[in-house]
Amino acid sequence: MIAFDRVSLSLGSFHLKDVSLKIGKGDYYFIVGPSGAGKTVLLEAIAGLHLPDSGRLLLRGSEITALPPEKRKVALVYQDYSLFPNMRVIENVSYGLRVQGMGKKEAHREVAPLLERFGIAHLADRYPGTLSGGEQQRVALARAVAVKPDVLLLDEPLSALDPVTQEKFIADLKRLHREDGLTIVQVSHSRREAHLLATRVAVIIDGTLVDEGEADVVLNTPRSREVAAFVGIENILDGSVTANEGGLATMDVGGRAVEAVTDAAVGEEVTLCIRADDVVLAVGDGPQSSARNTMAGTVVSIAENGPVAEVRVDAGITLTAVLTRRSVRDLALAPGTAVTLSVKATAVHVIRG
Repeated sequence: MIAFDRVSLSLGSFHLKDVSLKIGKGDYYFIVGPSGAGKTVLLEAIAGLHLPDSGRLLLRGSEITALPPEKRKVALVYQDYSLFPNMRVIENVSYGLRVQGMGKKEAHREVAPLLERFGIAHLADRYPGTLSGGEQQRVALARAVAVKPDVLLLDEPLSALDPVTQEKFIADLKRLHREDGLTIVQVSHSRREAHLLATRVAVIIDGTLVDEGEADVVLNTPRSREVAAFVGIENILDGSVTANEGGLATMDVGGRAVEAVTDAAVGEEVTLCIRADDVVLAVGDGPQSSARNTMAGTVVSIAENGPVAEVRVDAGITLTAVLTRRSVRDLALAPGTAVTLSVKATAVHVIRG
């Protein structure tokens, strides 16, 4: 559906550098990265708001590098919603159809099912200034979908919403993607949103595409330490390979032996990535485990975050495990508690070089 072919673009002191990527028809494609990385610039380039300095941009297989925005059949929704404050909800939602030449009554009839679908029919005669953030976001999304775009572009659509409204809106987006088969490209700095919605993910840092691929692969087996830190892998450790037999390697990590599945050669310096939810924690010696990596340790700290808690353990190396808050209470965990940690060799992702 969309392809960037070695696209470079400068805006003041910011530089997008030689980006090549492909977004398939029906993808829910996430562009993630830290603030100022260039995520929105990529989105606006798809919409036609920026002309590349070099390279090509293709849509549906045809080059659109210099094609005006109104001819691209894409819709862009900004994080501030950009609704017309002097127009009622129904006028905002039908605006694109009116611009395309449809009469007022016909446009209002056309968007009526959309108002029902997004749960905003009762707001039809209200003005944006009287709506909550979640209601405004639904109006903005309905307005974008009303023109039947081939591609829906979303710029941080959840950033201004409270947690409860975020959950509802995530469900809306899942349903929209599933039922309409839309190609959706969403900019976000939220790893959680990417986990919940993305089919593919691109990671951009300082104007450079540093990782791209299937969501599960990018989020769980990143290419570099930098990407691992950004996608939220809680345990990132440096080590060196001391043995490797048939792809099962033993690595020295701060004086601890850790086993993982990798082709890394003896003597090679590596980075180990372990997600906190792959670390199994038991009080005391715990039950017997089949995991190759089992080590005794002591709880250092417990940080609660909503329904879960991150438990940091000193086991010669520091590892973080994630448990439900109820599990923390049931196990009577507290700083100083003796525990046993277990991690399967297959759960340790090894970055070489």
